[in-house]
Order: sequence, then C-alpha cells, then structure tokens
Amino acid sequence: MPEVSVQIANRNYELACGDGEEERVQELASYVDEKVTELRRQLPGTPEVKLLVFAALILADESREARGIAKAAESARASATDSAETLATALEDLITSRVDKMSKKVSGAA
Repeated sequence: MPEVSVQIANRNYELACGDGEEERVQELASYVDEKVTELRRQLPGTPEVKLLVFAALILADESREARGIAKAAESARASATDSAETLATALEDLITSRVDKMSKKVSGAA
C-alpha cells in the first residue's frame, strides 16, 4: 500500500492510501491546508486544534451542500426525463391521429 507525505497546518503526515490514489490524497490534503491557512489569517491566535476542527466543520458543510445540490440536480434530471417522455408520447399520439385522418381523406377521395 503506497504512502503519501502531506503537509497540513505546517505539520507533515505520512498517510497510507490505495494504489493510484496518491495524487488525489495530496490534492485533498492541500485543500484542507488551504482552509486551515485561511482560518489562521481570520482567527489569529486560535489554537491549531481549534483551527483544524473549524476546517473540518467547514469541509463537512461544503460536502453536505454539494450532496444537496447533486440530489436536486438528479431530481431535476429525472423530472425532465419524465417530461420529455410524456411529450414524446403526446407527439406520437398526435402524429398517429393526423396520419389516420389524412389516410381516411385520401381513401375517401379515391
């Protein structure tokens, strides 16, 4: 199992990860570090442990919000698919009806 060296809040951590996940783990650690750095600027003098807790809460909030947006998007997609299917059925019925009427007119004229 590969290990990745990351830095968060000026501390180095050696983390194990799955094969091929090294770059992703480094990207995520960098994102967490950015949040901690941002909080450190906003809350000078705050103990590091509290900064890490605040960062975790902010990231959890972002994750929850993203899941909510994804769920709403999936619901909208499903609704749009249902609407498209309903419209397609209505158009098919309309075309069939018109073709039948035209057929009857042509048959009656012959």
